[in-house]
Amino acid sequence: MIRQHPRAALPNAGRAPRATPRSTTSSTKHADRVATHSLCAIALACSAAFGMATAPEYASAQNAPLPTTTMSVALPEQPLAQTLNALSRQSGVAIGADGALLAGRTAPPLQGSLTLQQALDTALRGSGLVPVRSGPGTITIQRQAAGSAAISTLPAVSVTADAIASGLPAPYAGGQVARGSRLGILGNKDMLDTPFSATQYTSQLIEDQQAQNLGDILVNDPAIRNTYSRDAGRDEFNIRGFTLFNYDISFNGLYGMSPRDSSSLIGVERVDVLRGPNALLNGMAPAGSVGGAINLVPKRAGPEPLNRVTLSYMEGGQFGTHVDLARRFGENKEWGVRLNAIRRSGDTPVDHSSAALSAVALGVDYQGDKVRLEADVNYQKRRTGARSGLLLPDSGVAIGRAPDNKTNFLPDWTYWDVKELAATVRGEIDLSSNLTAYGAAGAMNYDFTSLQTSFLLQDPAGSLIGRPVRLNQYVDTRTAEGGVRGKFATGGLQHVAVASVSTLTMNSGSRRQNGSVISSNLYSPVFNARPEIAIADGVPKTGQTRLNSIALADTISMADQRLQLTLGARRQQVESSNFDAVTSNRIDPSYKKSAITPVAALVFKVTPVLSVYGNYIEGLTQGPTAPADAINANQMFPPSKAKQMEVGTKYDFGRFAATFSAFQIERANGYRNPATNVFGVDGQQRNRGLELVTQGEVATGVRLLAGAAFTDGKLTRTEGGLNDGRNAPAVPRFQFNAAAEWDTPFLVGLTLTTRAVRTSSQFVDTENVQQIPGWTRFDVGARYRFVAGKTPITIRAAIENVADKNYWQSAARQGLTIGAPRTLLLSLSADI
Repeated sequence: MIRQHPRAALPNAGRAPRATPRSTTSSTKHADRVATHSLCAIALACSAAFGMATAPEYASAQNAPLPTTTMSVALPEQPLAQTLNALSRQSGVAIGADGALLAGRTAPPLQGSLTLQQALDTALRGSGLVPVRSGPGTITIQRQAAGSAAISTLPAVSVTADAIASGLPAPYAGGQVARGSRLGILGNKDMLDTPFSATQYTSQLIEDQQAQNLGDILVNDPAIRNTYSRDAGRDEFNIRGFTLFNYDISFNGLYGMSPRDSSSLIGVERVDVLRGPNALLNGMAPAGSVGGAINLVPKRAGPEPLNRVTLSYMEGGQFGTHVDLARRFGENKEWGVRLNAIRRSGDTPVDHSSAALSAVALGVDYQGDKVRLEADVNYQKRRTGARSGLLLPDSGVAIGRAPDNKTNFLPDWTYWDVKELAATVRGEIDLSSNLTAYGAAGAMNYDFTSLQTSFLLQDPAGSLIGRPVRLNQYVDTRTAEGGVRGKFATGGLQHVAVASVSTLTMNSGSRRQNGSVISSNLYSPVFNARPEIAIADGVPKTGQTRLNSIALADTISMADQRLQLTLGARRQQVESSNFDAVTSNRIDPSYKKSAITPVAALVFKVTPVLSVYGNYIEGLTQGPTAPADAINANQMFPPSKAKQMEVGTKYDFGRFAATFSAFQIERANGYRNPATNVFGVDGQQRNRGLELVTQGEVATGVRLLAGAAFTDGKLTRTEGGLNDGRNAPAVPRFQFNAAAEWDTPFLVGLTLTTRAVRTSSQFVDTENVQQIPGWTRFDVGARYRFVAGKTPITIRAAIENVADKNYWQSAARQGLTIGAPRTLLLSLSADI
């Protein structure tokens, strides 16, 4: 089975704000084309330079000894092919063999702490086969030459040492998730020491599932549902029944630095998911998402050189090329450089829709004895044609059947054009053996131009009316954080304390020009000519948000860390202002409010493999602003809190783990009274739920990511009690996921995959008049890893929605989205 090279990553200036509006002219489009071609040229030049400059290094790496760290092995007597697959996955070393050599051979049981050398010697004993080092991180099983000694030529290796040195939690059995997560200011935590429900998805899963956007990975999570389907050009999620916007996702611990609409994932090593409110751990999200937190961990150069090229195809005619290069330099390889570049474009399986992406991610790190530094630059340009948007049903209209999933009700002239450039730096220094100071800063510029239309569904027959609009926007974000983390003891108690300060400033602008009303039909779309909508040059400043906070936390442990108590609080200050687009004057009222969000969390390890936990934690949401057509237009409401109580238990079976939790989250709701047309914060939404999340290997060569979530979302304390007790919109009562992989015993390197996703019905409106039915989706796939000469190659194929089912995917934000049609995905990766 061919595996990726082990990767390492560290643990833990942009433009000045505009004084004048931006110009959006034809010269900008020309500049974009020049920039895109230049970036591609730079990526290719860097690829060549990396190859030429390090060819001797690559050659010497073939014969260089690898780390001699042992790995914990527990394999039964089984076909030799299955044992080799398991050792390849666990060590991170590609193992290739001719299937005919392995046919009919059985490997003895392997048990204990072994190097890869020892494990292979035992597995191959008496078989007449030997492992031969055929490239960096690559092994080929060959017949032993007649008369030669039965001595393996392979140095020992384990992926465990690299995982620990990287500062990231080590991969769990199967490699799809890690055995811990990053928890904001609390740092890395092992899963049994974590008093929350959390999962960290790995780059191996990203690559094996051919994920193009973040939603393609989070489809594996039973507590999360995607608002939009694959390749919609936009990511948005529902976590524990609450919306999480893509622009509330953090990058390397900093808010405002990840792509606002959709992340390409090319420079992402891990995806951290924390379920539930988390204001203490991560600070207040810019848009106030409270159902959970997602953090993107950037890639870093691993111990071995990497030259990986991936070619991809998506049904409809979309082709892509992704280059991933990595090197380490210096006497002790303390400097690392990781460069990722991608170009993907073409049509999608949905009628007259298209997507184009150009992106570059550059990561640099320094790993010293006491000082660790890292920096990232990310550029992304994405154009989405006739693909994004919610369908909004008129009040009281019954929702008809879902349309044919290939039919597109959006006109072919609608588009989104997005350019994003972000730069971040992070560092930490050990002031002593027990005290570390850290800091980070980042800047991001976002430019958005579009011609789009929002349609209103008028009746069950599918009649639509809409208004085309030209909308141009920008968002400039600057952020920074700093803090100290220390360890000390008081009597028999051990403390890990942290103090942190953070700041974020977000300036935004928009210019909108509406067109004339058009009509169409959901089931039989009507052709509407492209409207000519003139829009003035420049984008005026219309809003500003400042978030400042200070946080303190202490994790107190006793009884050899079997009992751990975390206490802390964050004081968050929110300043928000709107500006007149014509005069640039501040519009009153603006507000400057603050709130304190505490946390109390407890973990008790009943045994070394079983822990129980409980937490009380709060989230913070920026107060809503009354819409322009409300009587109290532009009125800004103060921040509101979301409060969670949760208990749970975690069990680690060794190679398979499970988390079971029960929770309650309460959050205030913004609502416009249809009788008075006054917008206000009306009542609460209370979500109570049960979750089961599992991960790992259920048997040798069989991996499973599975779970279920039951959520009871209710409206309470509504105005006049009108909607008390009604079901909260867009909260499925039941969600189920099961994604399985099987390494076949009859062909080394061949893996078969399948996935089932079930989502129950959802209400669209607060009155519970409008509802969409539940849906189930099935996916299948396969991949084959082998060595051609000395080149590790992986071929992947997948079919999503294999039954080509038509379904309403989501009722998020009282709007509708449609599930994607049956979609074929192909890719080929080679480490050259």
